[in-house]
Amino acid sequence: MKQVDSKWISFILYALVATSLVLTWRIMSVPSGAKNIQTIAPTQTSTSISNVKSMEEIFSPHRLTFHTQSNTFVASDERIIKHADSFFKDNPMGEIVFDSTYAKETYDEFILKRNRIELRFPAAVPIEMISRYFNSVPEGMGKNSINRILISTAVEEPIYLLDDESRNVYTAERFEGSIEPLMRLYSANKDYYVNANAYSFKDTIKFLPQSDVTLNRVDYLVEKQPNSFFIGQLFEDTTELRDDSNDVFTIYSDNISELRIHKETGILYYYRNSVEQDDLTAFQQIRDSFHTLKFIDTWTQASHFEGYDKENGQVTYRRYLNGMPISGALDRGLIRMEMKNSGLVDLYYPTEIIQTPLEDREQQIVLPDAQELIVQLNGAGIPYSAIEDMGLGYEWISNDESTRVASLVPRWFVKLDGTWSTVDDAIDARQRGDADGL
Repeated sequence: MKQVDSKWISFILYALVATSLVLTWRIMSVPSGAKNIQTIAPTQTSTSISNVKSMEEIFSPHRLTFHTQSNTFVASDERIIKHADSFFKDNPMGEIVFDSTYAKETYDEFILKRNRIELRFPAAVPIEMISRYFNSVPEGMGKNSINRILISTAVEEPIYLLDDESRNVYTAERFEGSIEPLMRLYSANKDYYVNANAYSFKDTIKFLPQSDVTLNRVDYLVEKQPNSFFIGQLFEDTTELRDDSNDVFTIYSDNISELRIHKETGILYYYRNSVEQDDLTAFQQIRDSFHTLKFIDTWTQASHFEGYDKENGQVTYRRYLNGMPISGALDRGLIRMEMKNSGLVDLYYPTEIIQTPLEDREQQIVLPDAQELIVQLNGAGIPYSAIEDMGLGYEWISNDESTRVASLVPRWFVKLDGTWSTVDDAIDARQRGDADGL
């Protein structure tokens, strides 16, 4: 009897093993990219590996521009930009050499030359951070920054690397491959480009749409990490932590650090007292801030390095959606930090992140062309010569009915006196100032 039972048990075990192998083969054989399957991720309460940003994502371009003989076409579609980024990564440039520092007029004329392709970054990026574009980066060269790469359709010309702030121009040895794959990013995707005009502002030359632009206002469900996540990231030792919260802020502090989170807006402020005398270099601050950003930021869309402020030693990053920066009154798209040798000492961070789009609430918005906005600004007493920069972006607006919903509304933004605001807010502020002066 025991022998019969043993045979049956063996048979059942073999059958289970066979079934397991069949199921494993079935799972492995189903293509992972099947388009008829849609998975909605659950609400996350901690940093997902998929949200950890890479250097290639953060220090990446955000505009691709084609300057033909007679027109300029600009794309900000994230898929096109990624293809352009991959092209330069797969076709690395050769030796980098400093060319010259140009006078403003000469520099502007150089940018406006025709028959070129331009890859534009949101801010001047240290060359070391985009070393993927080069066969090698000479010692000392990597700390220099650029925010434009210009490649001529004339194969005998080198590739030019430009920095708008210093007006420094570098040349890089051209790769051996053809630029045809890069050209196809325009010829095969013309619907994603807008015809643009050049505007020479105080800080930069921008290529902005020459006609009205139709964009979607989008609503999203909003999530944010629990306070325990930020405590774990920002405090090494929580045994001395005190809860000093009040009606406005959730506050945690110890003997040297303080963390504040605004209860209504979700904006986080962190400060750590530091008596260090030796400041990091600009490059070290940018590098170290990126490594901090990787572990604290759970934004699931694109983010870009936005700049380094030499005066206060702060590094800024900007959140993006659909190729456009997110801004607004509270600047919920901005991440700002300051680093020392011992680590992070100052942080401004919006804890709210968008998760699920509410597609049934999308609304098309028609925005006027840049020239019309410049006329409006001039009529309000803001001359063209006062405009430092200008561009399209999303304004983050919290929903009055639900704290879990945010609206991202396309707007024109203008930079005046070092500060970005919507064009409407800039005009209102000027008119209020004029009224107060009466």
